[in-house]
Order: sequence, then C-alpha cells, then structure tokens
Amino acid sequence: MSRESHEYSTISVERRDDNIAILTLMRPEALHALNSVMATELVQQFSDWVVDTQLRCIVITATGTRAFCVGADLKERNRLDDDGIRRQHALFRLFLTIRQSLDVPVIAAVQGVALGGGAEIALASDIVLASEEAEFGLPEIGLGIMPGLGGTQFLPRIIGGGRALEMLLTGDRINAEEARECGIVSRIFPRADLLNNALERAERIASMPPLAVRSIRRAVQIGGELDLNSGLAYELALHQRLMASEDRAEGVRAFVEKRPPSWRGR
Repeated sequence: MSRESHEYSTISVERRDDNIAILTLMRPEALHALNSVMATELVQQFSDWVVDTQLRCIVITATGTRAFCVGADLKERNRLDDDGIRRQHALFRLFLTIRQSLDVPVIAAVQGVALGGGAEIALASDIVLASEEAEFGLPEIGLGIMPGLGGTQFLPRIIGGGRALEMLLTGDRINAEEARECGIVSRIFPRADLLNNALERAERIASMPPLAVRSIRRAVQIGGELDLNSGLAYELALHQRLMASEDRAEGVRAFVEKRPPSWRGR
C-alpha cells in the first residue's frame, strides 16, 4: 500500500494497487466522533477523489475496536455558538453532497458502534459490512434534534418507512444481525476478518469494467427513485450505452479467446 499525498490529523488514506482507497477514521480517543477538522479533511479527500480517474472502489473503516463513528462531537459542539454550529453542519452537508456526487462504489466496514452521523456515513455507502459486535442507531431525537446527514432519507429507503420511524422516533440501536435482517448490512464477519473481507470485495469490484460498474450503480441509485416504467427506461438507456462501448466488445473477445479481459473504461 502507498500513502496519498495529503497528511491528515483525523483520517488516514492509503491506496492499494492504485485503484482502491482505504479511508480510516482516526479519532479513537473520541470514538471517531465527527468534529470540524474531520469534516474538513473528509471534504478535501472526497473532493480529490471526484477527479481521480484511477479510483475504482473506496473502503471506509476506523481504528480500534469500540466504534466506527459515534456521530457529531458533542463536546466540540457545546463550545460553539449558533453560527459556529451552522458552519460546522454546513461542512457535514458539503461532505455528504460531494460523496453523493462521487461515482465510485463505497464499502463501509463497520466495527463497533455506528451512531448518528456515523450510521449515516454507513447508510450512504453502497455496501455495508459489519463485525459481529457492530451496532447501528440514530439517537438524535434524545438531544432534541433529528438526523441531518441523510438519515431520514437513506434509512426508510433501505428498511421501509415503519421500521425507520421506529428507530428514528425512539433512538433505539440495532445489532449487526438485526441490521442484516432489515437490509442495512450485507454480511457479518468476525472483527479480525472484517477489513480483509471488505478489501476482497473492493478488489473484485475494481477488477470489473468501470463503465459497467458506474452504470449499474446509477441504475440502482437513480432508478430506485423513479416509478417502475421510468426506471426501466433509464436502465435501457444505460444498457444501450454500454452495448456501444469498447469494453463490451473486449468482454466478448476475451470470453471467446478464453483470456482475462483488459478493460479500457470506454
């Protein structure tokens, strides 16, 4: 692995084989709570990735074993005035906006607790893998507020409105098995195996034709917001574009010639 060019204080970023990035949250003393510095660094790194033509998959994880991320740093927030809180939250929302515009699959490897903004980072990911000890929750209501990093939008789209409202209105946590049953988590692994399994899946995705990966992701994300007929039409438009691509022709040739394909991304 090689380091990215930036040196951060709350996150670390490494590359594997140029096309996989591993972003690690690095505030274990605060259970990786999101403070203004971390938000700024996440905005900077994801902005860089928007124009990174080599990147094929991102894995987000955290150091230690207790937490993935427990949401906003309330100790920092308690020191801020109203304007400071608004500026801080604007950073959080900017991170979400940039992440949503990034056309690269993101895998969240969640060990320990993922609460509030930490749960929302996982919910905004394309694939969520969890350790056996993981827990998820959106406890903002207990502070007199509500999720502000996409939780009220991502959660009901994944688990349904009724189950989502139950979590949102009570602030209750669910464990890894419950999260898998309701569709938040794809797979559960022993803690020691979690990151390796996340990287194995990232490597499989990175080995696939990049145009097809992006098209499938768009079809699921954007098509899921449309009515069925419109979604089918959108899928067809993406499919036809792929049928005219060099990668489609290369895939057929490689299959006939019984060799690994060489994807060009065009």
